[in-house]
Amino acid sequence: MGFVGVLFALFVAVMLTAIFRLVFRNTGPWGGFWVFFVLMFFISFAAGEWAVQRGPSAWGYYWVPGLIAAVVVALILAAASPQSPVRKRNLKRKADAHDEEEEEVFIATSVLNIFFWILIITLVLIVIGTLASKM
Repeated sequence: MGFVGVLFALFVAVMLTAIFRLVFRNTGPWGGFWVFFVLMFFISFAAGEWAVQRGPSAWGYYWVPGLIAAVVVALILAAASPQSPVRKRNLKRKADAHDEEEEEVFIATSVLNIFFWILIITLVLIVIGTLASKM
């Protein structure tokens, strides 16, 4: 089941990254779509392996919990992320932005980066532990 889980997590991550990058033009507070892709992959895989096995299965793998978890996290990241630099630049042309606002955005982004790396390390450990226990 580990390989099938990786394939489904990869598929979910590719689809969500494509949708959020191309349609919504938002991939979370980190800006890069690779970061969003990696995060969606790990969340989808971890939730698919750890959640209660319910819903339809394909080749014996229950893929719905991973899909739901990845969609929920992607929506939260998109809703909580600051505006993209391009949109911020356009807004600065229309109205003068205060230095305090830029500093607040920098601090918020720094805090999000710390939580991001904690989350990535935790998810990597979950994936390693899950794959190791299946061997």
